[in-house]
Amino acid sequence: MQSIKKDASSQAACAVPTEGVSAARLELHRLQHLVNRALELVQASEQREQFHRMAGDIIVAIPKRLEQAQTHLDRTSYALSKLGEDFLASRLSISDKTIVEEAVDPAGNGPMRATLSERVAARWLAKQD
Repeated sequence: MQSIKKDASSQAACAVPTEGVSAARLELHRLQHLVNRALELVQASEQREQFHRMAGDIIVAIPKRLEQAQTHLDRTSYALSKLGEDFLASRLSISDKTIVEEAVDPAGNGPMRATLSERVAARWLAKQD
């Protein structure tokens, strides 16, 4: 019974912050669109110079702050993916892990990559020599 509670706790510990980062990323994306629209309106306005004179620091600072927030979210998201990697991998079968590994293989070996049994056999044969 204790193991079930610990597994559920681990799932929540991984899922809650991941969901929070995803929601924050979505809100930042929406804010970015609003800021872009506002900047387009300022640039198209006949009072563009007056806007820049009165609020130039804000007009310049908001996009920079949004970019910094996105960088922080990217860093947090990457850390969560690394922290949750072992937990999630331990829940998958070997064949499911192989499917995921082949899908994200940076070498582009994808579906042409040797199957798990072929790789195990190749390692065994290599040790025999």
